[in-house]
Amino acid sequence: MGSFDENHGMRLIVTQSASMVADVTCEREAIYIGSRDDCRIQLSDQRIAEQQAVIFPEMDRSWAFSPLDTDNMVQINGQRISDKVTLKTGDEIRLFDFVIRVFPEQEAASVAASQPAKRTTSVARLTQFVQTHLPAGSLTKKLDEPLALQSGHLTGMSDITVRLCQTDSVEGVMDSALKALLETFAAHRAWIGVRRVNYGPMEYVEGRLLTGQTSELPGIGNDLKPRVLDRSQYVLIPRVSADEVISVMTGPLPGPDGLLGMLYLDSGESGRRFDNHDLDYFMLLANLIASQLYAILQQVAKNRGAMIAGEVSVAHAIQARITPRKLPQWDALNLGAFREPGTERTGDIYDILRLNNDMAAFMVAQTSATGAMPSMLMAQAQATFRASAMHLDAPHAFLRSLNWLLYDGQKDHPLDCFAGVIEPATGQVRYAIAGNPGAFIVGQRGDDRPLMTGEAPPPLGLDRNTAYPLLSERLEQGETLALFTQGIATAANRDGELFGIDRLVDILCDGFGQLASTMLKEMFNDMRAFTEGGAQPDDITVILAHRV
Repeated sequence: MGSFDENHGMRLIVTQSASMVADVTCEREAIYIGSRDDCRIQLSDQRIAEQQAVIFPEMDRSWAFSPLDTDNMVQINGQRISDKVTLKTGDEIRLFDFVIRVFPEQEAASVAASQPAKRTTSVARLTQFVQTHLPAGSLTKKLDEPLALQSGHLTGMSDITVRLCQTDSVEGVMDSALKALLETFAAHRAWIGVRRVNYGPMEYVEGRLLTGQTSELPGIGNDLKPRVLDRSQYVLIPRVSADEVISVMTGPLPGPDGLLGMLYLDSGESGRRFDNHDLDYFMLLANLIASQLYAILQQVAKNRGAMIAGEVSVAHAIQARITPRKLPQWDALNLGAFREPGTERTGDIYDILRLNNDMAAFMVAQTSATGAMPSMLMAQAQATFRASAMHLDAPHAFLRSLNWLLYDGQKDHPLDCFAGVIEPATGQVRYAIAGNPGAFIVGQRGDDRPLMTGEAPPPLGLDRNTAYPLLSERLEQGETLALFTQGIATAANRDGELFGIDRLVDILCDGFGQLASTMLKEMFNDMRAFTEGGAQPDDITVILAHRV
C-alpha cells in the first residue's frame, strides 16, 4: 500500500490483547509512544520505556516511525525495527501485547465524520453504539440543552461544592463525589472513571454500593460508554427492562479540553425510578465534579512541570560545567561543536581531547532518561572518557568500561554513545558505537556516507556483557565527519513540522568542503529560522571534524 496523502493526517488505533486502548487522530505533529504519562500514546507496561518511540511527519509529507529505546523489540509487520522507517497504510506496529495499526485520517473520517479533529470513534465503539438500543421511555440530553432546577437543588449544590473544595487530590474528589451521588439520589450504586486526556482508558476508577462495598461498572454502563464518551450524551433509563427494574443515569465529566471521564448511577432493585428532574440535577453535579477535577489535574500538571523544569535546569548547569570551553585544533584537522539545550529534556554530553600521541579523541553521548538520571550519566560518561583517554584506550575499550560502570540491572538509563579517534595526518578514524547516535561523513562532492550500517548495537547500561566492535574509516582531505544527537528529530516550527534528520544531513552536505565553523554557522542559522515560534524539547548537539 502507498504512503499517506499529503492533505491528510493519520489515525492510530491501539489495542492490547485485542481490546482497544486508544484511538488517536493526529495532524502534522510528533506522537510519542511510551509509558510516561505525557506521551500521546501511553502504554501502561513496566517493560516499556518512558519514551519508547516517536511517529512524526517528514518533509515529503510521509509519516515516519523511529524507535527511541532499542532495548525493547519493536516490530512492524513482523520485522524487527531498530532505525527509522516510513509508515504505510495498514502497517501494524507491535510492542509486547500492544498493537498500533496505522490508517490515513480520511478513513477515520468516513467512519465517524462528526468527531473532533483530534479524536475519532473506533469501529468497535461505533458498532457497540449501534447495537445498544435504549429502552422505551429513555431520555438523552446534551450539555447545551436547558436544565430545570427544583426546590432544594441550590442548597444541595452548595453543600456538595463545599465538600468537593475540601479535597486536593483526584482520589479525594472521587470519594466525595461517590458519597454525594449515593446520598443525593438514594442510589444503590455509583461509579466514576477519570482520565487526564480526552481519549483512551480511565486512569482512575472507583465504584461503590450504598453499603460501602466496592463495585465494578455493570454491563449496562459499559454498553452506554459510546453514548457518554463519544457522543457526550447524558442518559436516563427509568427502567432497564420488564425483568430488570433498575433505573440508570450516566453521563460525561466535561472539561475545557475534552471529557475528563464518566459518571454512572443506578437504583438497584429498590424500585426507585429516576426522572427528568433527577437527570437535570445529575448533569449539574457532573459539571461541579468535573470543575474540581480539572482544577486539581491542572495543579498536578503545573507541579509536575515545575519539578521537571527544576530537574532540567540542574542538568543544564552540570552539562555546561563539564562541556569543554575550548576545542583543540590541528593543522590538518579542524573541529567544531554546537549544542542547543532542550527546553523540556536534557541528556547530551560531548568531549574532544588532544591525546599524548597527538591524535584527536572525541565522544558524543545522549540519553532518554529523565529526572536526576541524565546529570549522573553525563558526569560518568565524561569522567570515564577522560580516564580512558589518559591511558590511550581504544574506543571500543572505552565503551566496554563505561557500560560496566553504568550497568545496575535497571533499564531506565540507556546511553547512546559514539567514541572515536582520528589521526590528523592520515585521516584514519577508529570508532565504536552504542545505540543510535547520528554519524556520517560528508564527502568531497557533498554526498553523505553513513558510519553505521545494519542493526545498531544496544545502548550502554542495558547488558553488562555486550561487546562493541572496533570499526575503522578514512577521512579524506576535504571531507567532514559529522556526529549528532537525535534531538534534531524533535525540533519543530510553529506549525508542528519537524526539522528532522534528513534536513540536517542536507544542510551539512550543502556546505561540503568548508571549515567546521562555517558549516555549523550555516546550520545554526537555518535551524533558528526554522524553529522560531516553534519548539525544541530536546538537546541538539552537532560535532564536526573537517580534514583540511
